[in-house]
Amino acid sequence: MWDMRTRNCARHFSENEDFVSDMVYLEDKHTLLVTSGDGSMTIYDIRKDEPLDRTDMLKDELLSLALMKNGKSVVCGSQSGILYNYRYGDWFDVPQRFPGHPQSVDTVVKITEDLMVTGSSDGLIRFAPFRLHFSPAEES
Repeated sequence: MWDMRTRNCARHFSENEDFVSDMVYLEDKHTLLVTSGDGSMTIYDIRKDEPLDRTDMLKDELLSLALMKNGKSVVCGSQSGILYNYRYGDWFDVPQRFPGHPQSVDTVVKITEDLMVTGSSDGLIRFAPFRLHFSPAEES
């Protein structure tokens, strides 16, 4: 992380074992979510030198991410075409899996809290409705 005011390196993170594929910053929480080709997502508080959390590594490259449902869900696109859904804060639970893309999901963009757009390496853009699949007690 580079500090433009001092023109020096302010933080150096090296938890990812492969390429960094996508990042989402949550300004209100000072939190940076980072997906990687190593199959993990790392969660940083940018004010600290160590990561807050890191998901278990999947046997799939994570290529993209988007926050859905007012930040309650983090959807990650993968090399295999599966969308993985993490409940925000429960990084060690096995994510829900939503197969359906024939090739990698290279980008995920939230349109509304209930609708996302995915870009796949097959050259198609897909509009996908998003519904939480957690139990109602878990949604609150």
